[in-house]
Order: sequence, then C-alpha cells, then structure tokens
Amino acid sequence: MVAHLIGGYSVTKGKWIGFGLLGLLALFVIWLFIPSEDTDNTNVKREAAENDGDYTILVYMNGSDLESEYDEESDSYYGAASSDLEEMISGLSGDRVRVLVETGGTLAWADERIDAEQNQRWLIEDGQFTHAADVGLRNIGEADTLADFVAWGVEQYPADKYALIFWNHGGGSVLGFGADERFDYDSLTLDELAAGLKTAQMSTDVSFEVIGFDACLMANVETASLLSPYGRYLVASEELEPGHGWDYTAALSRLSDEPDADGATLGRWIADGYRQHAEDNDQEKNITLSVVDMSRMERVVTALEAFAQEVDSGISVDRSGFFSLANGRSRADEYGSSSTPEEASDMVDLLAFVRNVAERYPDTSKELENALQDAVVYNIVSVGHPDASGLSIYFPHRNKINFDDNLQRFAAIGFSDKYVEFLHWYVSGLLGNSETVEVSTSGQLNFSYNEEEDEYAPYEVYVDPEELEQIEQIYAIVSMYSDEDAGEDSPLIYLGYDHYVDVDWEEGIIRDDFTGEWLMWDGNFVTLDLVSQGDGFIRYAIPAKLNGKDVDILVHYDVEEETFEVLGAWKGLGSETGMPDKNIIPIREGDRIVPQFYYYYDSGEDGYMDGDEFVVGDTIDLEYDYLPNGSYLYGFSLVSYSGEETLTDFIEFELED
Repeated sequence: MVAHLIGGYSVTKGKWIGFGLLGLLALFVIWLFIPSEDTDNTNVKREAAENDGDYTILVYMNGSDLESEYDEESDSYYGAASSDLEEMISGLSGDRVRVLVETGGTLAWADERIDAEQNQRWLIEDGQFTHAADVGLRNIGEADTLADFVAWGVEQYPADKYALIFWNHGGGSVLGFGADERFDYDSLTLDELAAGLKTAQMSTDVSFEVIGFDACLMANVETASLLSPYGRYLVASEELEPGHGWDYTAALSRLSDEPDADGATLGRWIADGYRQHAEDNDQEKNITLSVVDMSRMERVVTALEAFAQEVDSGISVDRSGFFSLANGRSRADEYGSSSTPEEASDMVDLLAFVRNVAERYPDTSKELENALQDAVVYNIVSVGHPDASGLSIYFPHRNKINFDDNLQRFAAIGFSDKYVEFLHWYVSGLLGNSETVEVSTSGQLNFSYNEEEDEYAPYEVYVDPEELEQIEQIYAIVSMYSDEDAGEDSPLIYLGYDHYVDVDWEEGIIRDDFTGEWLMWDGNFVTLDLVSQGDGFIRYAIPAKLNGKDVDILVHYDVEEETFEVLGAWKGLGSETGMPDKNIIPIREGDRIVPQFYYYYDSGEDGYMDGDEFVVGDTIDLEYDYLPNGSYLYGFSLVSYSGEETLTDFIEFELED
C-alpha cells in the first residue's frame, strides 16, 4: 500500500480483497485510523504506537497579529507562525521525534490548511503535517485551554521525553505570554501558565525536559521559578526577539539525529540555531537567549529574599543607601526599553543589578550572584547586551505612570511575597523622594569655533549636594526655534539629550561639556533618548518613521570606544495587543527615515513633529559633527530616581564660522 497526504490528512490507498472475516477486520482497522473532519476533543482518541518516540514536543501556537497582519504591498499575511511550521516540517526526520501543535488565537492564517475560525491540532512527524483534531474556538489565553492541549498530547502521543514550546508575544513578568486576537487579546499571566501546567500534570504526571518561549522577555526569575515544578530547563530570551524567532529546522534536525539528548543539550541547540538564524537575517545585534536549570531556582529565590531583607534593614538605618540602591538599578542593563517611559517593561538583568550594589551588601549579594550563575547553564549575548547574564527580574524604574497597576498585577502572579513587599517598599520610597530640585545658574555661552580649537565660557548650574543625591541622570539639551525669524512665536524644537556633561557631585556644580557638535546621521539631525545603560555602554532610542511606520531606532554607544552602532528599529507596544512587538527591524540601504523631534510652545502645547527625510546609504555613519550656523538654546535636564525632571534655564547662543 502507498500512503498519500491529501488536504493535510494521512490516508491509505489499497485494494478490496473480499467479503470474509479478514476483510471486515481490515475495514474496521482502517476506519479506526482515519480521523473525521468534524471531530472534537472528546472523540479524538488514538492508540499509543507500539514503538513510542523518544520525544514528543508540544507547541502552543498563538498566531495573533504575528500571523494575521496584512501587508498591502505584497498582498499577503505576515505569516510568521506558518513560516515556523514549515521550519518544523523541514527539520523532522525519522520516527523518534514528533511535534504536536495547537493553532489558534489569530484572525487569519497564511497556511490555507489551517482554519482560523477554530483551534486545531496537528501532528508533524517525519516531514509530514497531518491534521489530528478540531477542538472548537477556544481562548489561548485561558489556563484550561493549555491544560487540555498538554493532557491530550501526552495521552495520545506518549514518549520518553517531552518538551513544551510557547509561540507568540511575550511581555515579561507582569504581562505574561500571548495575546489572543479572537478573545480581546487575552494573555496567559504567569499564574495562569502555572495553573494550566499543574492541571495537566495532575492528570498525566508529565514533566518536561524543556519549557521554551519563542517570545520576548520571558527569561526571567519569576517565570523560571513558577514553572519549575513542571520542567527541567527553561529556554527563553531576556530581551525582545526578532520576528524570525527560533530556527526550528536547525534544532529539530539535530534532535532527529540525536533523540537521546537531554533538555540542556536541546536548549543549547535551540540557542545556537537562534543565534545563527539571527546572523543570517542580519538581526544579531540585539539578541539574547538563555538555558536555565529550573531545579536550581529555589536557591535563587531564597538568595533573592535574603538580599531584599538585608537591603530593607540596611536602609532603615542609613537612608543614603536608598539612593545607592536606585543608582544601582539605573545602571543595570534592562530589556524591552522604549523612548516612551510608559511602554518600558521594567525588566532588569538581575545579576548586573546585584553587582552594582554588591559593595554595600557583600554577603547576600554574593550568594545571589552564585545562585544565578549556577542556574543559567548556557546563554548567548550580543553587541546590544554584552553582559546579559541570562535571567532578568521585574524591578520598577522607568514606567512610573504604571507603577501602581503593574505592582498589583505582579503581586497576583504568585511569586515571592517577600520580594513583592520589597518592591512596594522601594516604590513608596522612590515616589516619596520626588521633590523638585532647586538650581541656580551662572555663566553664558557665547562662542565661535573652528575645527582646530573650541573656545567658550562654560555654562554651569549649582545644586545643593544633598539634593543631588536623588538625581539619577543629568543631560545636556540643545534646542532651536523652528522658525528663527519668528523667535519665541514659533515652537521650540528639542534636538535631544546628550550625556556629555561635567558634574562635580561633591560640590554640586554642573558644567557644560559642549563643543558645538551634535550627533548626526549622515549629516542629518536626529534626537537621542536614553533608555538604559550598563557597564561601559549606553542604549539610546531615536524616535523616527521608518518607511512610513513609527519606530524607535535602537542605538548602542560604547563608552570606552566612543562609537555608536545602530541595532535596528522597534515598533514598541502593540496598540491592540498591549504586548511588545516581536520584531527588531534591520536598517538597510535605501530605507527612508524621518526623524521625530519633540516640540514645545510657550503656551504649553507640545508634541512630536517630522524632521527632514533622508535615505540610508550603503554605510551608516552615526557620529558627532558640528552644528550648522544659527541660533540655539542650551540647558540641563536633571532626572531624579523617581522620574521627576527638572529643567534649568535655557540660554541662547550663536554658532557661526
């Protein structure tokens, strides 16, 4: 007999032999193994194969806008999920590894075999994509939907080892996983993820070798801890993921060849394939991926709670420690950052933060550092995140407007009560130290320049050193009137923030370090917003329109080398999903960029306006250059740890040859 794949169903074509008992028996057996197109989950039953595969991998695939977003120019859907299904089909060979997929959560599928009006289940085995069940329209964002899929997969396709992969958007510890387009963009919070897996485990006793998230921002302490009872290794990213996601062909090909691999080995294959996939797509500059031994998370959480307790006790005695703590947080690498503070995820690299305050809290910080390093068995880093340690944690910092809401959501996920109490204490202290700083100004900027020598009288301000303790960042601001002839009747346009400022923290004196140069992109004005920083680097965002779409262009600045590198463009949070966009868009030759500039009228009206469009050349030259001749204004921005901004007086200066 010859097997054929028809419309996604595996059927068998043969001859009718006769009307004897054997013929009836054969007909009965054939009937058993042909699924009905209108089956639901109650009658999709399959006898376990005589030779169970070594691995059954379950993929919980929420297509959402990553699948259904429509591109009018190409007249096609984005189809990211469909593309990854093809990778899975291409990667599998032999009969020792199988993949089960539940599809749902989207308004449309690029793969015409899949019905967007209902959730469906599919079997991928030995290069074949076979329909397994229709289960009706279900909310991917509900724990029961997850539990039912896992229990069904384990019961119907038993194996020696199991893996579970979540495919969609990720929003970190507060937002969780996924956004179902058909159910008001509902997501699975971390407590719902844990509840779904607990229910499935109670009926199947399953434990996964790997629990993976092909999604943004899910390599965090909270996820690894809450899901630790249900799996051995977590594979996920601290940072945003590019749209192409994981390379399933590479990972599944390796697993097909070596199906005895444990979760740590499979996790390493996934990570290495992901890195190569990013390089092949010119998106390797801002990636991370971690393999975490979840059996070691109990030690991490215990160490975290001890650290939080020591910090709390220490600051109760010495209040200066609070600003030291806040300073350590501000200098730690963070993920999912945006030029818009209310879109920041506030996910910080935990090890980077702990190291920043280790001198003040040496005992508990050392144990926490050791526990983290023990838990992360493998991770990949990039230019944008050279010191990514493998696990982030929610620690409020930039997203001040949503502090209260996010803390309530965070408290509900069921993570450490002691850490939640610590965060409430920290945020209360942060907001309680949000007074406006008093500054006095002196000096005048009147200078001319040439390329050999810069001469000017410095502009400086004085701040009480005690008040300066609560300042997180000090920036220089250069601005100009949009219509120089109209002067104050035209809006004031901010060219952006610059970190070149000379500060005497002990005396409270802030001086300009301005030479008449400003950052230019191939000779074009752009504005820089600082979004995060780490040891030896600063990450900026350039608000812009890229080929007509609003984005933040992410820029990495190497402090020692004094060089800028463009990492790519990011759309921020989805207006409907509320989730971080899963795509870092590479900047390529021929792209059209329109810089966005903040403007302000004396009347109080403000907003963003378009700058001059330019086209990206064959190289990207982002460097300081002299400003054109004209009138400008200069001042300082002092930003406190609580996010309060104090602006000094602005003074006018002229640039001329």
